[in-house]
Amino acid sequence: MRRTRSTAALVAAAVVAGGLALASPAYADPTPAGTFRKLVGVGSDTTQDVLNALAGDTVNGKSYAGTAVKSASGAGVASYDAIEPGTGSTTSKITTRSGGPAFARPNGSGDGRKALSMALTGDKWPTPDTGVSLKGQVDFARSSSGPTNSGTALTYIPFARDAVGVAVRGAGIDNLTVAQLHDIYAGSLHQVNGHTVHPRIPQANSGTRKFFLNAIGLDNGSVSADIPTVQENQGNAALTEDGALVPFSVGSWIAQNNDVAPDYTKDAAAAGGHLASVQLPGDTGATNPLTTVNGKLAPVDAYYENATFGRDVYNVVPSRAIDPTSIFFDKNLYDIFVTSGSHTAALASDSAEKVIAGFGFQNEPYNGSISLAKHAKLGGLEESGIDASTPSAPAGLKATPGDASLKLSWNAPAPTGLPLTDYRVTLTGSDGAVVAVKDLPANTTSHTFTGLANGRYTASVTGANLNGRGSAATWSGSVKFASTTTASAATTAYGKTPKVVVTVKGSHGAAPTGKVTVKEGRTVLGTGTLDASGKVTVGLSNHLKVATHSLSVSYAGNARLNASSATVSLKITKATPSVSSTAPSSVSHTAKAKVTVKVTATGTTPGGTVRIYEGSKVLATGTLSGGKVTVTLPKLSRGKHSLHAFYAGSATVNSKAGATFTIKST
Repeated sequence: MRRTRSTAALVAAAVVAGGLALASPAYADPTPAGTFRKLVGVGSDTTQDVLNALAGDTVNGKSYAGTAVKSASGAGVASYDAIEPGTGSTTSKITTRSGGPAFARPNGSGDGRKALSMALTGDKWPTPDTGVSLKGQVDFARSSSGPTNSGTALTYIPFARDAVGVAVRGAGIDNLTVAQLHDIYAGSLHQVNGHTVHPRIPQANSGTRKFFLNAIGLDNGSVSADIPTVQENQGNAALTEDGALVPFSVGSWIAQNNDVAPDYTKDAAAAGGHLASVQLPGDTGATNPLTTVNGKLAPVDAYYENATFGRDVYNVVPSRAIDPTSIFFDKNLYDIFVTSGSHTAALASDSAEKVIAGFGFQNEPYNGSISLAKHAKLGGLEESGIDASTPSAPAGLKATPGDASLKLSWNAPAPTGLPLTDYRVTLTGSDGAVVAVKDLPANTTSHTFTGLANGRYTASVTGANLNGRGSAATWSGSVKFASTTTASAATTAYGKTPKVVVTVKGSHGAAPTGKVTVKEGRTVLGTGTLDASGKVTVGLSNHLKVATHSLSVSYAGNARLNASSATVSLKITKATPSVSSTAPSSVSHTAKAKVTVKVTATGTTPGGTVRIYEGSKVLATGTLSGGKVTVTLPKLSRGKHSLHAFYAGSATVNSKAGATFTIKST
């Protein structure tokens, strides 16, 4: 459930008044010792205690097992303190997985984010020489400040609202301005209202340190080197003398002094330590960060709301792990931390927000948001010296439209400093709306989208490494339904018109329209237009070579159907001729008879040789011209002679003998 800030303040007051104060200090890593849970978090001192409580552990002597946040599948949170509970050691080690390596505690927001980054890259923590690989050992980082490095690898999910105040000891520095704080921490102002000041600053990787210095216009390079470093949010160690001052999480001050969080501050408070009022930018008077409600400390809205000293605190997660389309999507992490649409983070439940308010923080309506317009932030990996480049566009993108489908294939992009982790293939329609998204492992270089409607699409393929997604290779074109072309051709004699019968069918009920083309090799032999039933008979030349022809039949497609093709074998045989002879019925034995032979065939004029036979003896030959020839016979002896003409055939016409005829020689 989401609350406004004003409602959260009332909840906070009710909680601190209602018995969260505890009689004895205690501390928490995941309890009992040796407990391992699914989602491991490290980092910020500021939010460690409230995260320990939300994890269901015992904090300051109180068990929060009954309000432990869990994912839909029951996965829990393991939150490890920035320093060793109880001892305060900054050199102790933790083990976050059963059988995993022991590694130095990440102390503060910056260290937490670095450890998370190294859990992704597999690099060694805390140094390449002396550390161990953190691959898979950390799932999220607690952070009280925003990103240091630009990029998209990490998402900073707002968790609650805190503020940074200035804890002081002594009444002389009750009211401070931003200008005074700037000069004190720059080393140029040593007295305020006649009182000597003794500034302290949290450890180097503290999120509170980073936030505070930015608020007063300084950074690590401009803060005075003479200022001692103390552990973040520990008043007893910092406020050891009058005039001492140190940046402090207001939420942490409230939780410690209300006996909700482990006590590192109450002795200093008893000796006069308190949070100073600060003149907020644009105000004429000073504002105190906290107030007292029913005897317990509670936040002051105006201070928490201030853009200079109010701050969001975050849980930092790998961006790819909360992307439901990614192959690295972690549903457990998503369930715990993310509020999006109708999905509410476990950390934003009513019971969780009561715990958050009890630790001095304010609940916001954007807690759990991953929208950059609603306080979420993106940042790069927080390792020094890492190659921050993302992959170039995949090479050689090819697209093959199919039956309501599109197959894409590509080659891997050129290597970068970090290895390729995956590809994302995105398909958008002609209106720009995303039709489908598919994430694929780095060793996959093809994907097919199926079940697509007719239309024009744009496909893009991007490679990713831990720095984020790189440049896209794109393709645009149409996706249609499949067509199937079949063809048949009957054996045809030379001189007759060969016919190719073509049938085209469309899938999904799409009607084929348009033309088909018949080719032999690159030569177009004929075209035809499909009728309403998707059929056409294409007539070809009647002078095709006598042979078996391998023909290609192609359908060009239409607005709804892809092109298709078929092959068909067409056999052209020689024409069958007719042979007729004209000769005199008698001739003198001293004269030479003439025989006229005519050879015909459908669709062609035969050429070639004609021979006149008497029995098996050739009497004369002649060559056809225009399908006819007159052959002069030799003188025939007296008597009857039975003769016939024989056509020897040609490359295109078969041979054939004519009918027998008789000549009487007198």
